[in-house]
Amino acid sequence: MSVPDYMQCAEDHQTLLVVVQPVGIVSEENFFRIYKRICSVSQISVRDSQRVLYIRYRHHYPPENNEWGDFQTHRKVVGLITITDCFSAKDWPQTFEKFHVQKEIYGSTLYDSRLFVFGLQGEIVEQPRTDVAFYPNYEDCQTVEKRIEDFIESLFIVLESKRLDRATDKSGDKIPLLCVPFEKKDFVGLDTDSRHYKKRCQGRMRKHVGDLCLQAGMLQDSLVHYHMSVELLRSVNDFLWLGAALEGLCSASVIYHYPGGTGGKSGARRFQGSTLPAEAANRHRPGAQEVLIDPGALTTNGINPDTSTEIGRAKNCLSPEDIIDKYKEAISYYSKYKNAGVIELEACIKAVRVLAIQKRSMEASEFLQNAVYINLRQLSEEEKIQRYSVLSELYELIGFHRKSAFFKRVAAMQCVAPSIAEPGWRACYKLLLETLPGYSLSLDPKDFSRGAHRGWAAVQMRLLHELVYASRRMGNPALSVRHLSFLLQTMLDFLSDQEKKDVTQSLENYTSKCPGTMEPIALRDGLTLPPVPFTKLPIVRHVKLLNLPASLRPHKMKSLLGQNVSTKSPFIYSPIIAHNRGEERNKKIDFQWVQGDVCEVQLMVYNPMPFELRVENMGLLTSGVEFESLPAALSLPAESGLYPVTLVGVPQTTGTITVNEKLYGDFLSWKLEETLAQFPLQPGKVATFTINIKVKLDFSCQENLLQDLSDDGISVSGFPLSSPFRQVVRPRVEGKPVNPPESNKAGDYSHVKTLEAILNFKYSGGPGHTEGYYRNLSLGLHIEVEPSVFFTRVSTLPATSTRQCHLLLDVFNSTEHELTISTRSSEALILHAGECQRMAIQVDKFNFESFPESPGEKGQFANPKQLEEERREARGLEIHSKLGICWRIPSLKRSGEASVEGLLNQLVLEHLQLAPLQWDVLVDGQLCDCESAAACQVGDPVRLEVRLTNRSPRSVGPFALTVVPFQDHQNGVHNYDLHDTISFVGSSTFYLDAVQPSGQSACLGALLFLYTGDFFLHIRFHEDSTSKELPPSWFCLPSVHVRALEAQA
Repeated sequence: MSVPDYMQCAEDHQTLLVVVQPVGIVSEENFFRIYKRICSVSQISVRDSQRVLYIRYRHHYPPENNEWGDFQTHRKVVGLITITDCFSAKDWPQTFEKFHVQKEIYGSTLYDSRLFVFGLQGEIVEQPRTDVAFYPNYEDCQTVEKRIEDFIESLFIVLESKRLDRATDKSGDKIPLLCVPFEKKDFVGLDTDSRHYKKRCQGRMRKHVGDLCLQAGMLQDSLVHYHMSVELLRSVNDFLWLGAALEGLCSASVIYHYPGGTGGKSGARRFQGSTLPAEAANRHRPGAQEVLIDPGALTTNGINPDTSTEIGRAKNCLSPEDIIDKYKEAISYYSKYKNAGVIELEACIKAVRVLAIQKRSMEASEFLQNAVYINLRQLSEEEKIQRYSVLSELYELIGFHRKSAFFKRVAAMQCVAPSIAEPGWRACYKLLLETLPGYSLSLDPKDFSRGAHRGWAAVQMRLLHELVYASRRMGNPALSVRHLSFLLQTMLDFLSDQEKKDVTQSLENYTSKCPGTMEPIALRDGLTLPPVPFTKLPIVRHVKLLNLPASLRPHKMKSLLGQNVSTKSPFIYSPIIAHNRGEERNKKIDFQWVQGDVCEVQLMVYNPMPFELRVENMGLLTSGVEFESLPAALSLPAESGLYPVTLVGVPQTTGTITVNEKLYGDFLSWKLEETLAQFPLQPGKVATFTINIKVKLDFSCQENLLQDLSDDGISVSGFPLSSPFRQVVRPRVEGKPVNPPESNKAGDYSHVKTLEAILNFKYSGGPGHTEGYYRNLSLGLHIEVEPSVFFTRVSTLPATSTRQCHLLLDVFNSTEHELTISTRSSEALILHAGECQRMAIQVDKFNFESFPESPGEKGQFANPKQLEEERREARGLEIHSKLGICWRIPSLKRSGEASVEGLLNQLVLEHLQLAPLQWDVLVDGQLCDCESAAACQVGDPVRLEVRLTNRSPRSVGPFALTVVPFQDHQNGVHNYDLHDTISFVGSSTFYLDAVQPSGQSACLGALLFLYTGDFFLHIRFHEDSTSKELPPSWFCLPSVHVRALEAQA
């Protein structure tokens, strides 16, 4: 077998394979119109039985794969449906002959076949036939689905006869030896009368009968046959078929545990059988893998009126943990045979899909890693692309986004491999775009405007270069210009001088043929690339909005002072109006521009590039008012100093205009009243004016790359903030570096920031004051801000209470002095110079949904990303205020606050947030959400209540919960076999009806403890469509610890 099916999943083992193919010339549109209708009949209930038959359709299936049908019957083509066009009676014989030729391809395995003929009319159509259906056209064919159902019933009749024939013990008849194609030559000349040979035949036939039972809808019978086959084949070391028997056992167990399927198909499969309700509560308990084989209990129709025997036989099913162990064992046996590479690869894929449902990502990655190294035959380029794409999808399925992006990028490069005559650059470009989220890359420059850089810049730059090249080879120079502009704008800080020259030279070449625009570019698949303004070239160091000339300035008449400006006024709305908030007023100018008049903004810019920078179109980015920006052109020499530029524009409408430029916030404050109280100043006296300096810097080392470890399967949430201090921690060297350029090397951790301010004083006194004169004094301040502490990693761990969690912070002392850091709820942590320690803060989870609306949520920001940024800032500010993290340097008598606002990513915020569904468990009315155990007496019923409060904006439920008691032996062993120790008063399954928003619901039950001891109650949710729609974090129930004591006399 040489062609793998990358879409295989465990439940495919219970399906019958039907091939649907065209005969002759049939248009692709017509063929797939009928094919989709045929595929809609994927399962039918067998008449007079509780069994269900599942069908798997394929429109292409390699005949060589069909030769492995005895090894695994779901690989055998048992049905053939052909579709053809025939418009005249004289063409009918030739058409029917083609149908027979098509049947011969799969003739050795076919149970039945059908021919659908479209277009033929006349006497031939009126002749009754079972294997041919005639339709006048592709519109008038309402009975297609009914004929498919009849066809499937005919397949079932043949399947059932084969199952009964193979399963019946025929004494005296020699059991044939089933073989895979490459084995046939190895069994020539073997002693067919030996005990070893007979056991091999019996074991393989048992496995084959298990496959037929599984396809016939007899799940429990198939489990028994698989177990017996495993024992027989293990005794004769028939490893290939032993692996197949183990995989069959895994598939049947997966079908039992996960009726909804593992392949991600829409809609859960209907599972018929009397054992499902009886065993639903015990599927996941340890001991479920116990083998109780009773061959005498096997039936011919899979129905047994004695449900107690069915419950006993359900124990042949593997537990979820044992399913994976048996998959590993089966794959190890397949790996012994180089001709079984496809079987091994598909088994790995099936195991990954099961592990994805079990949320065991690390184990799934091991199976995928094994699949990567399985050597198949020489694959075609198309097969390589398919293989890498499927690997990418599977890694995405288990949450390894970066590795998923890696394989998707490999698939993209395979689309344009040198061996391909006509490279698929369009497919390559599309796949490259799909890799962007995995590499933490967005094509919107606004996502890079604030916060730390996320992801590996070197990989991101290479990916952007590949997008530029692919778009150029597609013949779309506008895309090349957009991607190259984006690279230069967002990755400027990571480009070397030579790379800057190369990128700008390429951009100049591209724009000479296709000038860049500020219009969005819409792609075919609906993606839109936003424009890329060069806000970093040149870099703006100072922005000053200039007032209008004195003769054009608008003045408010005294009679209107204090009144609001009319909305019909021709003047731009002024931020000086009194009802504005104080903090907003400080950010706005104290004069007005006028609609229709030319307005000026003065900038101080410099060129960071190592070559001359020619700017041909430099304008203002504004919001709030329709503003016509008049472009300016300038040329700046290499690495120039500050250069003045004046930009002009004309407001076209009224309102509040915002010039989009980040400026430093206020960092100086003072109380003038304290100084004025010292006046009038007597001769020889000194007045003191106290200025408070408070600067807020980033505490996350944001100039370094953030390394996203979400792909590495770390159990704690959050990601490390890659910092130079993580590798070598040592105190800073005293003094300035001797060689200044060396300080720019990678690994230098000088975080000194420089701020400057000018204080303007007006003072007066003596005779001059009497005459109304005063003097101006300007004092310059030069402030160097050094960092205090850095948080190099943030993560969370669950606390004992579901309403709390532990916030873990790795704190680095970047000063040269001993430093203490503390919070409102924890003791001070002492850090020596250059030392890094972890501090754990127990915090109450936050109810972010109760936060008041921010101004952005009221309509100021239409951009959803800005809204999300506003919400994240509000949440970070709230967390910062609750934590109250403070640092103190005793030797310098300095102290300050440390903020975690820039550290908290989405994953950490989710762990700090109260779940929208609040679950409370009460034992005899006592709330269980702490380490203390609820006490009860042996022999007395214990009332158990599960209460749900719905804080989400949607209706949830209904839910089904099962209470599973166990004992923890404190050595890693949990004892679930407590049937003689604990008894339920009523059912162990609780049901909660649908709960409306802000509503509550509760369910009651009772337990009876028969012996003393410490017991724990695990409350498990039933997996159904309702619970799967909600995130797992919504189902956090508190642990329940009950201590049963002797009854008092």
